[in-house]
Amino acid sequence: MLKIAIIEDDIATNDALKSMLLGEWPDCQIAQYFNFETASEGLSTTDFDLIVSDIDLGPGSDKYGGMKIAKALHSNEIPLLIVSGSPQPEINRDIFRALEAWDYLQKPVTEADFISQAKRAIAYRISQISPDPRPEVSSAYSKDPDLTIDWRSRQKVIWKGNRVHLPMTQTRLVELLASNANTPVTYKDLFQ
Repeated sequence: MLKIAIIEDDIATNDALKSMLLGEWPDCQIAQYFNFETASEGLSTTDFDLIVSDIDLGPGSDKYGGMKIAKALHSNEIPLLIVSGSPQPEINRDIFRALEAWDYLQKPVTEADFISQAKRAIAYRISQISPDPRPEVSSAYSKDPDLTIDWRSRQKVIWKGNRVHLPMTQTRLVELLASNANTPVTYKDLFQ
């Protein structure tokens, strides 16, 4: 059974996200948290498959609670999907990319976008739990010796010896394109 945590201080938004997830996975277990403190306690005692969090979890010390959660998580093990209404999404995307969050969705989020990212994140999580047929370092897929993609490392993408901060979706796109260098890749393949 999937275990998903939603960390969102707005009760209506928290319930809406829960409803979307239950629409896709009716038998999943969803823990709802409304502030940083209870979320921290819950995350320390439960092994979740996906964590969905807002950045701003309320006033005072919860103002950037989502940021503190991202810093504390090993998001290469548990995907963190940020859903935020921040007025500066481009800055936050870069910050969460550096913290290796799965992805960043700007509120108001559509159900299709939210579920699409949740599905990809959960598929990634399941691939981390179960044996993965891909090699640990997939530079063999790449026709470029300067590119290394290591799915088991926090430094997933290395280009010419330097780490490149990319969310999982972009990492998968780079892997697909690099493994098909000088060959057309269809939109359908990119979308998958």
